[in-house]
Amino acid sequence: MKQKTITFIALVMFLVLAACLFSGCLGDKVVGTWDAKNSSTTITFNKDNTFTAQSGILTSSGTWEKSGSEYILYTSRGTKFGNAVFVGKDLRVSFEVGVFFTFSISEDFTKRK
Repeated sequence: MKQKTITFIALVMFLVLAACLFSGCLGDKVVGTWDAKNSSTTITFNKDNTFTAQSGILTSSGTWEKSGSEYILYTSRGTKFGNAVFVGKDLRVSFEVGVFFTFSISEDFTKRK
């Protein structure tokens, strides 16, 4: 009788975990703070789909949304600021910069533990 109960409990726990993984209830893997590999830039993705990027004394913030395998970053005014994609365990973030013309700066980030 004990073995059947333990097996049943293990099966239920497995099904609950599987349901969480597929429904996204464990959160998006981009959420957290990321450090640039080659500079002092950091970017933090929050659960509420906001982000803050900091490089030296410059700080930018806005919102993010997931579109397929890409994360789109928007300024607080709603204009596109950049995008991010996973490259293995790293996150490659491309920022769109410019006033009169736009160019892109890409940098690889690792997740802070």
